[in-house]
Amino acid sequence: MNMTFGVGNVMGTGFRVWFRNLIPFLLITAIFYALPWLWAASALNAEPTPENLRHASIVFGVVSLLSVFLNAFVTAVLSYGVVMELHGQRASIGACLATGLSRFLPALGVGILAGLATAGAFLLVIVPGFIVLCMLYVATTVSVIERPGAMASLRRSRELTRGHKMEIFGIVVLIFVLELVVSLVLGGVVTSPGATTEAAFVTMRHQLYLTVGQQVVFGSLNAVMASVAYVFLRFEKEGTSAAELAAIFD
Repeated sequence: MNMTFGVGNVMGTGFRVWFRNLIPFLLITAIFYALPWLWAASALNAEPTPENLRHASIVFGVVSLLSVFLNAFVTAVLSYGVVMELHGQRASIGACLATGLSRFLPALGVGILAGLATAGAFLLVIVPGFIVLCMLYVATTVSVIERPGAMASLRRSRELTRGHKMEIFGIVVLIFVLELVVSLVLGGVVTSPGATTEAAFVTMRHQLYLTVGQQVVFGSLNAVMASVAYVFLRFEKEGTSAAELAAIFD
C-alpha cells in the first residue's frame, strides 16, 4: 500500500476503508447519536402548540451542538476499526466499542479542547480558524492510540500535521463540499413564514430525519478520514506501520 501522505491517497484509502466497513461503522455512529436525537424526536411528538414549537426548536439546537462533541466518541471507537482494517484484519462492532469506550474520557477531553480552540480561532478570523482545525485534525485519534493526555494530544497533533496542513485542508474542504451536495440533493425542508404551527412541526420532523441520516453518514466518514490521516502521518514521519499501531491495542 502506498502510504505517502496526500489528499488523493488519504481520501482514496479512507473511502475504501469506510465502504468495506460501511454497515458496522454506520451502526456504531448511530448508537452514539441515538439518545440525543430521540430526545429531539420526543419534543417534536408533543402537541403542536406555539410553546411546544419553541421548546422543540431549542432542543433541536442543543442536540445539533451536542452532535459536534459526539464526533469525538465516534472517532475514538472507529479508530480501532480503521487501524485493524489497514492491518488487514476486520474488527467487530463489539471490539470497536470496547476499545473506544475504554478511551472514552481522554477522547472527550481532547474533543472539547480541540473544539473550543478551533471555535475560538474562527471567532478571531477565518484563516486562523482553518489553521487550528488542520493542526488539531488528528488530536482525538492521538488520544485514543497514544494516550499521552489531553494537552499532550493537542501538541502531538500539531507535530504530526506540521508540513501537511494544506493537504488536510483539502481533505476537510472536499468532505464539506460532498456533504453540501448531499444536503442540496436531499433538499432541506424550510418552513414558510406564514405556515401554521402544525405545519412547522411536520417540517421540523422531516428536517430531523434528514439531519440524523446525514450526521451518521458523515460523522462516520470524517472519523475514518481522520484515523487514516493519522496512520499515514505516523508512517511518513516515523516509519510506524499499521501492524505496529494495531499491536498497541493488544
